Amino acid sequence: MRTVLIVTAFALGLGGVAQAQTAAPAKAPAPTPAATSADEPIPRAERAKARQDCVSENIALTGEDLRAAMRICMQGKFPGVQLYARDGVTRDGKPTAVAVRAACKDEVDGRKLQGSERIAALTACFNGKRPDLAHRSECRKEARAKGLDGAELRKAVDSCARDGKG
Repeated sequence: MRTVLIVTAFALGLGGVAQAQTAAPAKAPAPTPAATSADEPIPRAERAKARQDCVSENIALTGEDLRAAMRICMQGKFPGVQLYARDGVTRDGKPTAVAVRAACKDEVDGRKLQGSERIAALTACFNGKRPDLAHRSECRKEARAKGLDGAELRKAVDSCARDGKG
C-alpha cells in the first residue's frame, strides 16, 4: 500500500513539473526587486508559502520520498531558478561544504596525519577553501557564548557574517 502511495505521489509530482514547464512563464511568481538580493533570488515569504503548499500536497510521504517530492514540487513552482546545490556547487557557484570537506579529507589523508594534527589540518584546509563559512562558524560560537538561541541567534549570526563580508 505504501509503495502505491509513493508511486502515485511521485507521478503526481512529475505531472506538476510537466505542467509547470508547459505553462506560460507569466504564471511563475516574479520576485520583487525590493525584497530580492543576490543570495536570495526568491523572497523568503514566497519560498515559505510554496514550501507549505508542497508539504500539504505530499502529506502522505516521509523520509527520502518526501525529500524527493519536495524538490520536484519546489522546482516546479519556481522554474528557471536554481533552488538547490548541484554537483558539489552551491547556487551561487561556491563549492558546497560537503564537497570541501571531502576534498580536504582526501588532501589530509595523503599526508598521513593523526590526532590533533589531523584535526588542525582539516580545519585549516576547510577555512582556506570556504572562509565565509569559517567566519559564520566563529560568529555562531560568539553568539552562543552570549547565551543567544533561536531567532536571536540567527539574527546575530547573519549580522556578524554580513559585517565580516563588507
